[in-house]
Amino acid sequence: MLVSYNWLKYYVDLPDSLTPEELGLKLTMGVVEVEGVEKLGNNLEKIFVGKVSGVQDHPNADKLKICTVEFGQDHPAQVVCGGSNVTEGMLCAFGSLGAKVKWHGEGELVELKKAKIRDAESYGMICAASEIGLGEMFPAKDDAEILDLSDMKLKVGEPLAKALGLNDVVFYIDNKSMTHRPDLWGHYGMAREVAAAYGKKLKKYEPAEIGKAKKTEGAALELSVRVEDAQLCPRYMAVAIDGIKVGPSPDWMQTLLLAAGLRPINNIVDITNFILLDLGQPMHAFDKLKVESEKGKVDILVRRAKDGEKFTALDEQEYELTSDMLVIADNKKAVALAGVIGGLNSEISDDTTAIVFESANFDATNVRRTATKLGLRTDASARFEKSLDPNNAELALRRAVELTLEICPEAKVVSKVADEKNFNLNQGPIELSLEFLNKKIGKEISKKEVVKILEGLGFEIKDKKDVLFVTVPTWRATKDISIPEDLVEEVSRVYGYDNIETVLPSFPVAPPERNELRLLERTVKNVMSMSHGYTESINYSFISPDLLNAVGLEVGKHIELDNPIAKDRPYLRRTLLPNLFENVEKNIHDRNDLYLFEVGKVFRLEESGERVSGNSDDLLPRQDVVFSNVYASKNDKKPFYEISQSVGSLLNELGVHTSFDIVGETQEKYIHPGRVAYITVNGEKLGVIAELHPAVQKKLGIDVRVGFAEINLTRLLEYSAERANYTGVPAYPPVLRDIALVVDEGVMNRDMINTIKSVDNLVSDVELFDVFEGSKLGKGKKSVAYHITYMSKEKTLEATDVDKIHDKVVKVLEKEFKAEVRK
Repeated sequence: MLVSYNWLKYYVDLPDSLTPEELGLKLTMGVVEVEGVEKLGNNLEKIFVGKVSGVQDHPNADKLKICTVEFGQDHPAQVVCGGSNVTEGMLCAFGSLGAKVKWHGEGELVELKKAKIRDAESYGMICAASEIGLGEMFPAKDDAEILDLSDMKLKVGEPLAKALGLNDVVFYIDNKSMTHRPDLWGHYGMAREVAAAYGKKLKKYEPAEIGKAKKTEGAALELSVRVEDAQLCPRYMAVAIDGIKVGPSPDWMQTLLLAAGLRPINNIVDITNFILLDLGQPMHAFDKLKVESEKGKVDILVRRAKDGEKFTALDEQEYELTSDMLVIADNKKAVALAGVIGGLNSEISDDTTAIVFESANFDATNVRRTATKLGLRTDASARFEKSLDPNNAELALRRAVELTLEICPEAKVVSKVADEKNFNLNQGPIELSLEFLNKKIGKEISKKEVVKILEGLGFEIKDKKDVLFVTVPTWRATKDISIPEDLVEEVSRVYGYDNIETVLPSFPVAPPERNELRLLERTVKNVMSMSHGYTESINYSFISPDLLNAVGLEVGKHIELDNPIAKDRPYLRRTLLPNLFENVEKNIHDRNDLYLFEVGKVFRLEESGERVSGNSDDLLPRQDVVFSNVYASKNDKKPFYEISQSVGSLLNELGVHTSFDIVGETQEKYIHPGRVAYITVNGEKLGVIAELHPAVQKKLGIDVRVGFAEINLTRLLEYSAERANYTGVPAYPPVLRDIALVVDEGVMNRDMINTIKSVDNLVSDVELFDVFEGSKLGKGKKSVAYHITYMSKEKTLEATDVDKIHDKVVKVLEKEFKAEVRK
């Protein structure tokens, strides 16, 4: 967006000592991002308004012309020109000798000198807009087009900068910095900010009321407006004016439009564009005769478009509309695309003698969606999609009528103002305590200063001791200011962020409380990934009923979500294993071995967890942190042992004394009844090691045996804390012996270990390290193997001492469990 310094100064009396660069910095620090400051006309020295008084073909070049140009000097200049649109009588931008231009708008500035082009002498240049830095003001249709000024009232020989009113400074504003500020998309809103920043008075925007205008003929024309969907069009105003004579707009208006980047077209269109840039409110003008339903009557309907409806816009392109778009229509046709662009069928032409002004407010989302869908972004849509103040529609209409009656002496208002409105803005008041404001800012700002700043921005203040009740102005109430923090920002930016010193926090900072469970999780992850080469899997906490049924878990025991993210996964998991089994199925096909683990929360409704909030009696489901790992290999037929070894090593690393109790049956349908052991600590079951049941394995489409384990880390935490206890180095060395026994399948590992430990006090530790089943052992038999550690606290054990105790262990096991020692 381009902002004119002269335009701002019309509304705010700024000191002459203030430089544009200083103002640009002030705006950047507290309002919008100013990308650049440009003094217009700096590069237009020795460039004049010229008149082409003669055009001849160049004898040696088909695309060149030899032109005679008058530019206020005693003698006209001969110029060789390649402009595609050069004609006799046109007004042009003439660069005399010594002027500096950019050839074809590119590269560095080049000084014009006398030249000979194809044997024809040339004393200057008829310039294209891009060659003298006016490309944005006067966009060319093709690269060979020169700047045509014929439709402007300019004096031949006058310096071009003066003729175009380019004694101005333009601020280049980054639009992205004000997308949340609909009030800043016009010069008046920007001037309000400048006035507040410098503590100056802002000139009021008070155009004359339409009904009180001198040139009003009451209701000579019947004008009606009907809005079908007030949500999409909160306000629509219109008024008709006769006696229009279309022509150039006044020089002052053209000058301001050019400075702000818009090319003047004609007085009526320029009025709507002027108000767009002045107040930030888009408007439109229809040719009244083209929208009349019958003589003396205009009916305007704001409706949804019909699917497939064709609409030809002012850009002469035809668009196919859909029913989610909004159009302005008469009794027969759509005459404008609401908030985006007018229709070609109702445009203002040189023959227009009567008009209907439209000033409206449209739903921001609908305008944005329409413009995006059609690929048609305009100055109007860019503003409407920011949520404009509906009250500006009235100010804009009043100003448009005021300017029209001023510019067109014969013009008269011939209808009442049609005004369909249905909106309600939330203006507060917002309660703002000075204690809250100063705490947020980090600096004491007096109440007087705060009130001055907010009132300067248009807020209304009611003061009750140290609390301000702030009413939000309508132009900030559409989507911008709604909470006390918004007001803190307003005060901060106008006061000046650079005036707020950086202060370190004064409150004591205590170290965070040690989270033992989180530390345990990290230890588990490090051991499994670094020591055992497992890959961490991270699955969603949601699970599908199909997967639950496949692994044999009851769907009814799982918590169902009211609004699941994924419709096919509406339940919360009670175990990590089903998702890990699914990971195996998807990944085992393209590799020989798969080592996966996961640490995450599971959810159980039958047990109560934490409170929903500190003061609530409602409890969340219990959410324990669980560790699970799975192992599958195309070359390993006994994955159970890999799982038991990895889990045993993990528990040793955690310093937890556990037992693996082998059982012959289980209630979980996904567990192989012959290959399962429960992990217990002090008699409490905290986990399981097992293989996947063959029937479930088949349902899941897995071709190899799968070993897995799961441990409740939340409940393990109290036991894993023992790992921090210091144990001294033994004074005497331990002696290790291994034993392998054949026993009945029903014999429990826990009982075997307890029995071995009870034989003698010198038995310090017993660890199961192998379980084997096979036809060679006999039906109903299994082989179990143990590491037995013998150690004395008083002396070094001799081999003969250990042999005696070890033989005793064998005899006890043979007697108690009918065990047979494997040779």
